[in-house]
Amino acid sequence: ILSNLNSTEVSQQVVKYSAAEQVKKIIVGLPLHKNGTEANQTTITRTFASELAYHALSKLGPNVPVLLFDERYTSKEAAARLHSQ
Repeated sequence: ILSNLNSTEVSQQVVKYSAAEQVKKIIVGLPLHKNGTEANQTTITRTFASELAYHALSKLGPNVPVLLFDERYTSKEAAARLHSQ
């Protein structure tokens, strides 16, 4: 967990870990309302993802994209998978 860091420091740490793990892409969860509209946190997340993409491009090159993924219902899906095991 990266606590007490600003968004620039967090994005730099994510890129550092991504390089160490030789990832092929970085996925950022995009928080949306259930009806698909954007929340206040969506704007913050988009800004962070843009900063992360800048750092990823400069350190990892153009072959490691930063992608946004609609995270609606992901918590419910994860809980359902845990209960089914």
